[in-house]
Amino acid sequence: MSSSPELLEETPAVHTPAPGPKEQTYKMRAVLQKYALVLVLLVLAVFANIKSEGSFLTPQNIMNVLTQNAVLGVLAVGQTLIILTAGIDLSLGSITALAAVTTLTFQGLGFFPSLLIGFGVGMLAGLVNGLLVSYGRVPAFIATLGMMQVAMGLAYVISKGFSIDDKDHVGLLLGEDKLFGFVPSVVIVWALVTIIAWFITKKMKYGSYIYAVGGNPRTAKASGIPVNRTLIFVYMFGGLCAAIGAILYINRYGNAEPSIGNIATLSMSMAPVVVGGTSLFGGSGGVWKTIVGVLILGVLSNIMVLMGVPQNPQQIVQGAIIILVVFMFAWQERRSRIRQ
Repeated sequence: MSSSPELLEETPAVHTPAPGPKEQTYKMRAVLQKYALVLVLLVLAVFANIKSEGSFLTPQNIMNVLTQNAVLGVLAVGQTLIILTAGIDLSLGSITALAAVTTLTFQGLGFFPSLLIGFGVGMLAGLVNGLLVSYGRVPAFIATLGMMQVAMGLAYVISKGFSIDDKDHVGLLLGEDKLFGFVPSVVIVWALVTIIAWFITKKMKYGSYIYAVGGNPRTAKASGIPVNRTLIFVYMFGGLCAAIGAILYINRYGNAEPSIGNIATLSMSMAPVVVGGTSLFGGSGGVWKTIVGVLILGVLSNIMVLMGVPQNPQQIVQGAIIILVVFMFAWQERRSRIRQ
């Protein structure tokens, strides 16, 4: 018997239509929005390099810029986690001053004991803030404003209003001012704090808690997320970052004074977070965006110095930038709500 050959039907090829002009425009806009801050930073760096006749982008000057912004960077990292929960901490600068003068007051006990005391002071202040905001239901603005005054007053009382010198080299991190003979130790510590904060927000369950609480605390609580514990955690982490910033300050300047709390509050912790794109409404943003914000403000400050702009006008420019960025975020937030 002869078998009849089977008829094989050809499967028609599926052709994916090419993206239209609207889709291409949307993708291009999404890419620009994602990397806009990096582009701004690159443009500012190139401009600064041209203005300085090629001396800005040298390895030595880059390290100087990172060193100058290390204290700011550590405080901003701590502030980022707090703002992600739709909170705010106005007391970080004062906690930095309190931890600094406390650390050097007990420097006679040795390096590690005085260091632990400073860290303990920072975390204790953060714990009080967290308890007031979570269980006390006190608005974060009010709670941290009160802590700002308390910490600043304690810093003046402990130091008696005078600067305290680092006689026992408490600020020499790991016993060295520079690691590998080139990288300042303060930059290494800033990098470590940043990596830890990134790991918390992206790789640990508390990271998802932080974003959920910032997005909608009621929904987060209904989902079984420990909202109160999460708030206490971020404020304690902010206090720890303030204490670390105090050690970096001592490392750079060789002393501690209570007045550093007057200059290290809003301008030193909130500005980079806002410029970096973390929403003040919570639930959106991240640590690396804050680092880019720190570098943008640092490079911008260097450019104004190169152009001979006095200190007070520099503050005006930075304030105007913060207002503009906050306005843009509020506008985008309104647009997204209208679309929904």
